Amino acid sequence: MLTADLVVARVSRGELRPRYVDPTDPGRLQLAADLVGIFQAQVGGSREALDGALAARLGDGTDFLLHRGLAKLLRDRSEFEVRAPCEPEALRRRLFEVAAEHHPAVPVADAVHTVTHAMVLERVAREFQIPQGGVLGAMYADLEDAQVLARAPETTARELLERYNVALAQAALLRATELTLRLRPATPQRCRQLFRYVRFFRLMHTVEGSSREGYTVRLDGPLSLFQASVKYGLQLAEFLPALLLCQDWEAEARVQWGPDRHPVTLRLRPSDGLVSHFPDKGSWLPQEIEWLLEKWPSLASPWTPSRQAQVLDLGGRGVLVPELTFQHPDGRTALVEVLGFWKKDYLHARLELLKDKGPKNLVLLLPWRLRAAEEEPGVLPGTTLVYKDVIPAKDLLARLEAVGVLPRKNGPEGRKNRAS
Repeated sequence: MLTADLVVARVSRGELRPRYVDPTDPGRLQLAADLVGIFQAQVGGSREALDGALAARLGDGTDFLLHRGLAKLLRDRSEFEVRAPCEPEALRRRLFEVAAEHHPAVPVADAVHTVTHAMVLERVAREFQIPQGGVLGAMYADLEDAQVLARAPETTARELLERYNVALAQAALLRATELTLRLRPATPQRCRQLFRYVRFFRLMHTVEGSSREGYTVRLDGPLSLFQASVKYGLQLAEFLPALLLCQDWEAEARVQWGPDRHPVTLRLRPSDGLVSHFPDKGSWLPQEIEWLLEKWPSLASPWTPSRQAQVLDLGGRGVLVPELTFQHPDGRTALVEVLGFWKKDYLHARLELLKDKGPKNLVLLLPWRLRAAEEEPGVLPGTTLVYKDVIPAKDLLARLEAVGVLPRKNGPEGRKNRAS
């Protein structure tokens, strides 16, 4: 993510306009390729050496902010580690203790000062069972400049420039009060993907419209809260690549920009050329659902699963896009939704919403491994099924029988089939 001092943008007539770069420009591509090469060449070296190589590449260039921005994106995706034969903090403490016992330790012993630096190092090295020559190097190995670049990002120059353009827009969203999305009609799979990301990032939102007409989605921004939330702002910014996977959309954000937080508007469209780095999984299903579909025929159940679920509005307070729709030969149907990452308060808010506005033939699957905190979910309705890694097919079948309803003919929810 780019910090505020690295964002290149201008304000014109109340509109914030990031200065995107052309990812096909030869000069920009060369700069990006050079920076990628520097990171890869510095693997195994210190952070200080990496920073020196980056500074040497900049030289007298005029693209100072672009250079720093690209380097920041590469650095964020790199892995640094402390490499030392022992714990540096413990080593420092012991060195200071031994040196204090024989203060002052001197470079060369004389008649008055009999303890030298080398003697202190030798004693501590013996205690920590490391070579004497490695003591000074290990002493400050945990400082930032001494950290070692363990892994550099695997990316191309063009991918880096495209990532930079997205990062410019993300940096603006960190200061948003609201983000409004207008989505043209799309397939259920595409809608499911987008709304799953909305839920994954736990964004506060309202939804209007339908899959036939399209949707208007309003997402609260971090500066709309009583107290600005950095974490929530990051969640909103990280959601942007998911929006870019859609094919026909518009986005408008109200942003408080600059040191005086002047209100401006940020407009985003597909014509901006922003490219998502998220994998496009428009028809993706959780792995456990795929396993369930493979195992389902072995149950010899009359219930037939289908992936063609529709997007259901929850009274303007959210949407439901079930992973599966189950159909019984007698006409009953049941829906199955897998909750994403969750914690107790979010789970129960979702359950209350589904109870109030959701369909009555829904089975909610709750993956235990995706809980966000070490806590129990509390009391759950019988239509909720908790599982660890594999969905218990027989337990799911029992819940389908319990919630299955006939198509709406005799009332708003249909007539429950209670036949055995």
